Amino acid sequence: MKIMKSTLDYSTETEQIKDWLSSSKTVIVGAGAGLSAAGGINYMDEQLTAEWFPEYVKIGLKTIVDIQGIFWNITPENARAYYAFWARHIWNVRYKSDVLQPYTDLYRLLQGKDYFIITTNVDRQFTKAGFDENRILATQGDYGLFQCSVPCTREVYNNREQVERMVNHIVDDYYVRRKDIPLCPRCGNFLIPNLRKDKSFIEEIHMKNLPAYSQYVDMAKRKKITLLELGVGFNTPVVIRYPFENITRQYPNNVRMIRVNLSNATVPIFIRHHSLSAETDIAGLLKSLF
Repeated sequence: MKIMKSTLDYSTETEQIKDWLSSSKTVIVGAGAGLSAAGGINYMDEQLTAEWFPEYVKIGLKTIVDIQGIFWNITPENARAYYAFWARHIWNVRYKSDVLQPYTDLYRLLQGKDYFIITTNVDRQFTKAGFDENRILATQGDYGLFQCSVPCTREVYNNREQVERMVNHIVDDYYVRRKDIPLCPRCGNFLIPNLRKDKSFIEEIHMKNLPAYSQYVDMAKRKKITLLELGVGFNTPVVIRYPFENITRQYPNNVRMIRVNLSNATVPIFIRHHSLSAETDIAGLLKSLF
């Protein structure tokens, strides 16, 4: 597939994006990990990792992604260590962190507009920023929920109390107490973070807004819409990146797409006349739009 990189300078990009957004009454936002990273929660940031997980840095793990890779799956043998990481990670991202500035700026930017948000982020930053939960489709899960690892039930469980207890009783830096490991109240197997990582993922609670999102996409047949894609790469491109490109191609008379990312901001050549791309810092760009 031929792709096209923006040849505009930063000020021109900013002015065009500002013009497109100011003239758009309906905006569909597609947000990936890059949006939270722009606000300071960057899993590849070695400084952040040293701040949140100095114990793991001591043993040679430089990024949160490195640590996640070790504790992606839970077993009876690694359960105490698994949750020593995940409890702290969930606490830091979901509960301890305040709303990040890019989300606050985006909320301000969309005031007075008809909007909908689709995101692969699981940190609930959109909710913290004040966005209407009925206008958010978060497809990949929620750090604030646990689910059965089997799963024996389609229920999910709010986890703040359990996470806080584990964090407050870390043993020797790398383990939680065995009695603090969360277990399914129905079958006794491990509870795990409610994240889309395999077929065991319980998605129903997250997909309730899918019909509403589909209605917004369907609007593109008859009215003008701007797609604003922020921080979406190639980790799960089938959720936002490729659909946004296809919507733009399918409805060229009504849809314009804005793609902003620190990298991978290129767009396919077949939508070049209906899209803007900015390979730049998302936080700085959003702030400059006021």
